[in-house]
Amino acid sequence: MAAEALYARSWVRTLGLAVTIVALFFLLWQSDESSEPVDAAALRGESEPDGFVVNGRYLSFDETGQLTAQFESPRIEQFEARNETIMESPNATLYGEPGNAPWQVQANKGQFMEADDLVHLTGDVRVSQQAAQGGRPLTLTTSTLTLDNAERTVYTDAPVELTDSFSLTRATGMKAWIDDRILELDSQVEGRYEPGK
Repeated sequence: MAAEALYARSWVRTLGLAVTIVALFFLLWQSDESSEPVDAAALRGESEPDGFVVNGRYLSFDETGQLTAQFESPRIEQFEARNETIMESPNATLYGEPGNAPWQVQANKGQFMEADDLVHLTGDVRVSQQAAQGGRPLTLTTSTLTLDNAERTVYTDAPVELTDSFSLTRATGMKAWIDDRILELDSQVEGRYEPGK
């Protein structure tokens, strides 16, 4: 009886050892396969950026701690070799002097060129500022717009349309000096003024 119990334990040990070896072999075999989740490659994207942010939000403050800008994008990709950052559907709020309504900026795509301190916006670019006393907002629409941070200017060679509570102005090309609040329209300027009632 003792021999049978010893034999049964030996058989159980052998079976346990065999199961362990098979499980170990299976785990080692599985570890040779890519451990990167399939979704990670899709998340990185086809352009293979050096870095990327999903649902990014960027806040900028001045030296006194006042909020000057807020940028949001569902996807931001950075390419270090080109000193370039690409933003999908950028949406920005730019704050000016206290008491003035902020500017809202939207586009289909944004490209920040770090070396030149330029932001290029393309595809349904819309810049707007809410008018005082609930009037119609001042709005600029165009297909492409460049912001030169160093020169504090905004410009485009594309057709632009400016609207506010009383007027509609169309032109081809424009340049604006942000701090001086000066706007220069380049060519083919036409406008319509409708006085309030």
